[in-house]
Amino acid sequence: VQRTIAKQIQMVKQIGKGRYGEVWMGRWRGEKVAVKVFFTTEEASWFRETEIYQTVLMRHENILGFIAADIKGTGSWTQLYLITDYHENGSLYDYLKSTTLDTKAMLKLAYSSVSGLCHLHTEIFSTQGKPAIAHRDLKSKNILVKKNGTCCIADLGLAVKF
Repeated sequence: VQRTIAKQIQMVKQIGKGRYGEVWMGRWRGEKVAVKVFFTTEEASWFRETEIYQTVLMRHENILGFIAADIKGTGSWTQLYLITDYHENGSLYDYLKSTTLDTKAMLKLAYSSVSGLCHLHTEIFSTQGKPAIAHRDLKSKNILVKKNGTCCIADLGLAVKF
């Protein structure tokens, strides 16, 4: 899937922009996906984030779900894609600006964020072990709110493995 997915995605609308590039909501196989499109000058950041998401035992309900990484281009231009799950509630930052929470909902957001961070930081010892990972850019704009009211950690572009 990884090296052909870029051709199969229909870009729908831009939902964000940062120093690394843009984030789009796209459609792939009838489902909504998030597509982070990196500037070609940010290839190292794309590669690092892709590598972190592909770390063994990285999957966790409170870490943004990675689908694929791909490069799309012709002779004259190149786009570096990172394709992940799409969460329509957006970032925790935006969600908190527009939503009034009761204590239970607030604790759900906090607990799920901490659970994701704990999974990142935890080294798992086994044959296919997972190293401890430091996010290094954790803020409310890099935490996404899922439909069920829990959070997931996103934007691993500055993350490092220990």
